[in-house]
Amino acid sequence: MSKGKLALLLGVTAAVLTGVKKPDLSAILPTNALAGKQANDGYLVASAQLVLPWRLKSEIKGRPVDFAMDATNTIAAVLNGNSVVTIDLASGREVGRVVTKTSSYLGIRFRPNSNEIWASEATRTGPDALLVIPYKPSGELGKLQRMEFPGHPIPAGLAFTADGSRLYAALHHNNEIIAIDPSKRAITQRWKSGLAPFSLALSPDGGTLYVSNRGGAPRAEAKQALSGVVPLPVDDQGSVLAGSIQAFNTATGESKSVAVGLAPAGIALSANGATLAVANAHADTVSIIDTKTFTATTLTLDNTNRLPGLLPNSVSFRADGQRLYVACGGENSVAVFAPDKSSWKLAGKLPTGWFPTAIQIDNKGTVHIVSVKGTGDDESEPGRHNSRVYEGILTSVPDPAPAQLHAGKREVELAARPRFTANGGVKDLANLGIQHVFFIIKENRTYDQVLSDIPRGNRDEKLLMYGRDVTPNHHALAEKYVLLDNFYSSGAISFEGHQWLMMGFVSDHTERALQAAPRGYAWNMGDSLTVSPAGFFWQDQRRPINVRLLGPVSEPATPGPDGLMKDINETQMLKWSEYWKHYQQGTWKQVIGSRCVVPALRPIFDENFPPSSMKVPDQIRAAAFAERLDAWEKAGNAPNLTIVTMTSDHTEGRNPNAPRPRSMVADNDWALGKVVERISKSSLWPKSLILVVEDDAQDGVDHVSGRRTVALAIGPHIRRNALDSNYYTHLNMVRTMQDIFRLQPRTRFLANARAMNSVFTADASADPYTAIQPSVRLDDMNPPATALNGRERWAAIESAKMNWDDIDDVPSAVLNRILWWDAKGFGTPYPARR
Repeated sequence: MSKGKLALLLGVTAAVLTGVKKPDLSAILPTNALAGKQANDGYLVASAQLVLPWRLKSEIKGRPVDFAMDATNTIAAVLNGNSVVTIDLASGREVGRVVTKTSSYLGIRFRPNSNEIWASEATRTGPDALLVIPYKPSGELGKLQRMEFPGHPIPAGLAFTADGSRLYAALHHNNEIIAIDPSKRAITQRWKSGLAPFSLALSPDGGTLYVSNRGGAPRAEAKQALSGVVPLPVDDQGSVLAGSIQAFNTATGESKSVAVGLAPAGIALSANGATLAVANAHADTVSIIDTKTFTATTLTLDNTNRLPGLLPNSVSFRADGQRLYVACGGENSVAVFAPDKSSWKLAGKLPTGWFPTAIQIDNKGTVHIVSVKGTGDDESEPGRHNSRVYEGILTSVPDPAPAQLHAGKREVELAARPRFTANGGVKDLANLGIQHVFFIIKENRTYDQVLSDIPRGNRDEKLLMYGRDVTPNHHALAEKYVLLDNFYSSGAISFEGHQWLMMGFVSDHTERALQAAPRGYAWNMGDSLTVSPAGFFWQDQRRPINVRLLGPVSEPATPGPDGLMKDINETQMLKWSEYWKHYQQGTWKQVIGSRCVVPALRPIFDENFPPSSMKVPDQIRAAAFAERLDAWEKAGNAPNLTIVTMTSDHTEGRNPNAPRPRSMVADNDWALGKVVERISKSSLWPKSLILVVEDDAQDGVDHVSGRRTVALAIGPHIRRNALDSNYYTHLNMVRTMQDIFRLQPRTRFLANARAMNSVFTADASADPYTAIQPSVRLDDMNPPATALNGRERWAAIESAKMNWDDIDDVPSAVLNRILWWDAKGFGTPYPARR
């Protein structure tokens, strides 16, 4: 344990137990605060929140999403991204770990009357399995075994009978509940469930099994959008409709259902079985179900602010039934309810780690909480950070007194919206008269990788990989306008990053299975279970604006002989070299198309623009954009908001079928320069703004944070030759666009974020920009492995094996090393990961 974490543990423990005054989270942070630990002991994280959990018990390397306690409440078994971990609850010490494939959204249980732990395992495309792991009373783990399933059913929630003779499992993708004889490892019963069954709870007598269905019941009359291969009923914005609770008679398999809130997640029964609590993740409510009458009432977690973002996702009753605890992932808290006459009343809150997803109460009333992202620690070694260095935490808070719950509520509210000193700049962005915003989303670079050769920024030039010779336009634009050296991606990888940028929201459904993405890697919002209940950030009915999507929410297609687009998958796309040849010949429009994966957005989606695939050079995107801008100028109908994806800076490592990494990054740079030049020489320029950002920073190393990334602000009303070190994130950039158009923030995260006022000036300067051609050849292809030796040959072989047809479905630790050695020399030591 690091010294900083030990101090946090000891300090917060003493504060909670003795009443010593805790750090004041109401203190105003300096506007240029760096991510990480602050003077008030809180951790500033990339969701623009402070995190200061009470009673940190254990740091868990990985992404812990669910846990169970043994019968003695001394050992916790944790479902942990790509492992199962056991923790001694008295000391917080990790006592066992077995490596698994990627884990499911939830599902881990101790089998009663045995020495087995059962857990749910789900990969990107299957096969899936239930894990069976023997354990000793000390928590040490034995050899893992699997009960495998055909296809890709995605096992999720689990529930054992009291004697351990039967296990129930929710098959999340198959819309099915199965009963298993755990001794024989055989399925004995199958029941059809509602859509996307998730969490399970079994009545004390074993006679009724309760299931939360995140997609609710089928509705033929509703609009449909896919989640995995399953169509789900959705609203006009593409978000799933109300979920349901289904109660199965375990003897007959008959069931009945009751509607609850949006995206029901965790459920829990009171000890006497009379009350079922349901966490409605996208509704920010809890449903309380009387199991005798099977009727539901609703508890609202916040009556003063109805914007979504609390994300309640797990619930647990104290043994005496006098308290109900609700984990709120979006607020980094546990809300605590107590009985109040015939209902329940909010009694207070407990601060947790970053995004709690599981909560259990032991027989002494101690509250145990697992938080997926811990305190945001992504340091692999001192001064070397990567966003895929994951660390979650387990916290354990003794049965809190009413005064502690009251104090905790205040801490939670302060931490959710930290205050900063003034950032300066233009106060009212809407008064600048900006009518056209061009929002360009790129891929996967850290600040130090690209801009650490600019002296005035906060930098570690030893980590530079794609400097001025490769990215002259990024450098020229950062120097001409504003160098943002304290900007962070809110997402660790593309799965999160694009969702933050398009919605200002990331569901617990995404956070729980970030590494697995078992219903599909929905960076493009192609999984309706992940779409925000508030829709997309520009969808304000009070002030509708004209939006055009060039690349986001896309999948590949190809023009058919009838002029219509024909769906294809990534494997059916041409090779990079073939698209490059079409670009050179001017025939690329004959072979490129895309389709919109969010039906609600099809009216504003351009299906003739290239999809977000690294196989298509960004030079084609620049050419396609220029054609559209020409047409908009001629017709006088340019959109207010144009969102463009440019993907070449992702690279394909040393894949022999792709250009060298520096060539792909240079392709991205020159395409960006061309787009900026074209806008700056158009009639739209005096009333335009260009915002550029990476969706994440996962494929690189940075000395401040694994999420610190490249961001640019360009336009007549942007300051010139300026350094801006204000703390900003994806959320601040999205909030900036909303303020420019006077759009209402649509989520709590956006409402709590400040706009990037400091980058603007009231004095406009509309001089144009001229793109700079990089000195790097764009079509310099990676050599074949047969032409190489040693580590360079290994890099080619490993890159060729990676699945470039599924964005980010590659071993990042391997790819990052390949990119490092390619840029720095194959004999240069890589900044080591833990």
